[in-house]
Amino acid sequence: MVSSKRERLIDQELVGYRAGDTPPARMPVPPTQARGFEKRDRIYQAAIARFRADGVAATKVEDVIADADVSWATFFRYFPRKGDVLIEAAARHFRDHVRPSAAAALADRRLNMSTVVRRLLISLLRPADLPPSLHGAVLLEIFANPDRFAALVGEGPSPPVALLLEEVLAEGQRRGEVRRDLDTAVAALTVIAGTALIGAQAAATGIDPSEPVTDSFEISWRGIAAD
Repeated sequence: MVSSKRERLIDQELVGYRAGDTPPARMPVPPTQARGFEKRDRIYQAAIARFRADGVAATKVEDVIADADVSWATFFRYFPRKGDVLIEAAARHFRDHVRPSAAAALADRRLNMSTVVRRLLISLLRPADLPPSLHGAVLLEIFANPDRFAALVGEGPSPPVALLLEEVLAEGQRRGEVRRDLDTAVAALTVIAGTALIGAQAAATGIDPSEPVTDSFEISWRGIAAD
């Protein structure tokens, strides 16, 4: 039941915004061998360097291919779309920063669950390894293509941030800080749509996402918090 509700909400575009009726490109698939990981990382680093220097829109795939010293076929094997490089950046940010930040916040029992969730959202939205403008482009890309983000994170077909937020809200229920009658899947997607998407749009325009996230999250939390 929870899974079907989540899928229905995603289909109705409660989170993300999709590109109309454009046929989707082949889903990105992570490599399975060491040589493949090395090639994909070389392409990724070359593309990110071009994005930093020229911007995403102005970067040409042929330039990335030349910089990485790979073939066209190799590029498209690992990144079926140029935008999938941004999705890979998001996957790395999620694994290296967002999940560890959430785990550390949950382990600190001095923090209430509202603070834990807010820190999770801000860790997603705040740049760590990329300049703010490029991180903003990464955020908009994952909200536009949550299925591709899920494919690269490799934790199942559902949006990784939603799944992580579900875990946190379920822990909040166990601690008595989140309503026990709450469907955590629906609540997670609602928080993302009402809070994280706003923060992503702020970050993409160069605004620190902390303030809009805090303001919008307070509204969402009123319907989540236990009495």
